[in-house]
Amino acid sequence: MQKDKKMYKDKQVNKKLGWLLLRLIRMEKNSEKELLEKLRKIYVGGWIPNKNLVKEHLSYQMKENNIEKNANEYLLTKKGYDVLSERKERMRKLRDKRTSKEACAAYSMWGNVGLSLLEFIVGFFSGSIGLIADAIHTAVDIIASAITWIGIRLDKEAQAALTGGIVLCGIGIFIAFESMTKFSQPANIQIQVIALLTIVVNIIINGFFSYYKFYVGGRTRSISLVADAYHTKTDIWSSIAVLIGLLGASLGFPVLDSVAGAVVSVFIMIGGYELISESKEVLQGKDPKLEKFSKFLQAHLQVLPDRGAFIVLWILNIQTMSRDECQQKVKEVLGERFPIGLKDTDYQNIFIRLKKENLIHLSKGKLIITQEGRETLKRLAEKPVASRFGIRKNFIDLKRIHTFSEGL
Repeated sequence: MQKDKKMYKDKQVNKKLGWLLLRLIRMEKNSEKELLEKLRKIYVGGWIPNKNLVKEHLSYQMKENNIEKNANEYLLTKKGYDVLSERKERMRKLRDKRTSKEACAAYSMWGNVGLSLLEFIVGFFSGSIGLIADAIHTAVDIIASAITWIGIRLDKEAQAALTGGIVLCGIGIFIAFESMTKFSQPANIQIQVIALLTIVVNIIINGFFSYYKFYVGGRTRSISLVADAYHTKTDIWSSIAVLIGLLGASLGFPVLDSVAGAVVSVFIMIGGYELISESKEVLQGKDPKLEKFSKFLQAHLQVLPDRGAFIVLWILNIQTMSRDECQQKVKEVLGERFPIGLKDTDYQNIFIRLKKENLIHLSKGKLIITQEGRETLKRLAEKPVASRFGIRKNFIDLKRIHTFSEGL
């Protein structure tokens, strides 16, 4: 373990410890000593189990009749099985709700409607051309989606996209003209704080919906949602331009708000041009959304070997089990949380790689982690990884451990 590796405190682990103990005991009966060792392995050495804290949780679970003690070993009771099953079902329903394509599309649409109205109202009363332009940008996105939907219903998707693109370009030109006319006589921005808060809220919400659509689109392999997520990600930049314009206006440079309006108009025209280009590709028999989806898919499949290797080694470091049992655990630990929906061949390739590199081996029908596998597990846990917030120091952290543990 590296000297600079963060060590977790008892209070950080305490909330999830009871559930962890129940899952470990469900996997197989364990003595207190064995449970302490498995807990150390679960946290990849990042937490040295506190014997007294573990005893307190074991006593509580016995008092709740979730476990019982036979000689020196703890066993799960029927009530304990029921408690874990109920929790698993709740988690499954919550994940299903979060990964519903219909729910994601509906939340995104109504979110855009609310943001557009908010920006337009605040932009009107504050006099910010940038906010009004961004409100129109958001509203046009809703209209463009509606036009596309109508086109799909009428089996005229390409024609609808072409119409939407022309409309977008026209609106973009109009907003650009209005913004440029205010360069010489920029309006003073009223209620500046509220205007700034409005655009900040817009950026935060659009950032969330971009991530949400990427996640649901990847989990459900939805080409349209992933393409829409890329579009929402682009919209954030136009909102950032408005934010800069409003900050400049609040510092005594009101012309920057007009500049922001012009910048947003450019984003609108670019969006219109993309729709026109995509409509031409559709008419030629191509699917422009597929290219974006393939880019997204490949980016995540590239990190799957290391992520999958870590999960398999992490599970086998806790307990030996058959290939089928291990693969089922991997599906529950990794498959339910990986950004894209995985197929059986994806899991099979992970095991093939690990056997080929001598990180695991089969003995009497059980998969066993090798010493080289344990060293690889430690290396992967400490490997820096990219996240949506930049580069994170270690792949494994406390939140991720507890998330993975839900599948044990």
